[in-house]
Amino acid sequence: MQYNVAFNIPTFTDDESTFPKPVIGNYDYWTALFEHFLKSSNTIEIHCWNKEIETISEIKSLYKNELEIVKGENLTIFRWRKHFIVSDYLLNDYLNKIGEFKWFTVNLEKDMMSVFHSGHWGTEFFVPNALKSDVALIKSIIPGETSFHQN
Repeated sequence: MQYNVAFNIPTFTDDESTFPKPVIGNYDYWTALFEHFLKSSNTIEIHCWNKEIETISEIKSLYKNELEIVKGENLTIFRWRKHFIVSDYLLNDYLNKIGEFKWFTVNLEKDMMSVFHSGHWGTEFFVPNALKSDVALIKSIIPGETSFHQN
């Protein structure tokens, strides 16, 4: 049996910011989830707000083969076939200089079908067609106060 799973990590914002940060103070759950679903994907997609100039520049300097860039009015979307350089960047360089998650959205796909969606700077998730073992793994990784829904 397969499930559609949606979950939201509890967040807070600093007084001077509207940027959501995990209440637990780290993104360990994100790297564990991403690493798990990366294994079953063949495409990586990153969305950044156009005002995030430093992050966009950083992404453009990564592996350029098979890179597709779509720049919209407010959002820039990067898309590649899965490659070690991009995967390593996402797993190991996910915070900016002030400790905020770098990417508004990260999607993983397999043959044009969604495998994993991380949104709102690593705090909102959707996993379609999750197996029972995926659901168990997700529940073992996410913080205890996470809002979790499956059908």
